[in-house]
Amino acid sequence: MSATMPTTFLITGATGTVGTPLVEMLAARGARVRAMMRHPERTRLPASVERVAGDLSDEDSVALALAGVDRVFHLSAGPDGPIHDDIMAKAAHAAGVQHVVKLSVLGVEEGADDLITQWHRSGERSFLDAGLNTTFVRPNGFMSNSLHWAPSIAAAGTVYAPIGDLPVAWVDPLDVSAVAFDALVRPGPPGTGYAVTGPDAVSPREQVAILTEVLRRPITFTEITPDQARDQLVHYGMPDLLAEAVVGTMTSPQRGHGMTPTTTVETVTGLAPRPYRDWAFAHRGAFLHER
Repeated sequence: MSATMPTTFLITGATGTVGTPLVEMLAARGARVRAMMRHPERTRLPASVERVAGDLSDEDSVALALAGVDRVFHLSAGPDGPIHDDIMAKAAHAAGVQHVVKLSVLGVEEGADDLITQWHRSGERSFLDAGLNTTFVRPNGFMSNSLHWAPSIAAAGTVYAPIGDLPVAWVDPLDVSAVAFDALVRPGPPGTGYAVTGPDAVSPREQVAILTEVLRRPITFTEITPDQARDQLVHYGMPDLLAEAVVGTMTSPQRGHGMTPTTTVETVTGLAPRPYRDWAFAHRGAFLHER
């Protein structure tokens, strides 16, 4: 890719754990990148990136953001995700977008039935029904989710989580960005899906053991029930339905979803996926900052 490449990319979710590295990858290669976000003035992105204000619930702002765009990376989340997906799919088709990469979830391919998977399965259907050339990047649970443990580690040296011995093939969000980048610049056949995981299945209890080593402080693991985990999320300010959905993804591996590592990252990018231990060392400061 060169600075004269005519393709224009629209990135939604450009300030997130997947979107920000993706924007940086594209900008570093001289691509024309437009980032759509609610508050463009609050973001720190490469100077070459065009920032546009927009709301995925607003059909007009989505249409404006898509003007002149060739390819789209689309991220939706929460109960309104299916609505946002439908709006984007119809608007992208009307705008003549050549290719869309939708960030979905691994459970869609594995037959999971938790709420978050249901929302993304519905969203995928919107893009297929619109007749768009779409690639679906379907990651497993993010390694970065364990950053939510930082406050309790700092306060009590304890992690509270359900299903402590259930192994999950967590993935580094940066590896997800790398797969999405490849899908954007080298689109495959319409409907291609990438199941993206890390290299190993690691249980929450094993994650805590790794963090104990990385942070050089004793950390205990206290197992709680899924109901207690949901109440904890609500206590921290998460809406009830979303908390229920998040806990549903925690328990989904009990039915075999997300437990088996895939080779997607290495096959697509040529680089081995990062294991949890390496991710933890790279983000050690984020945990220590809470102390």
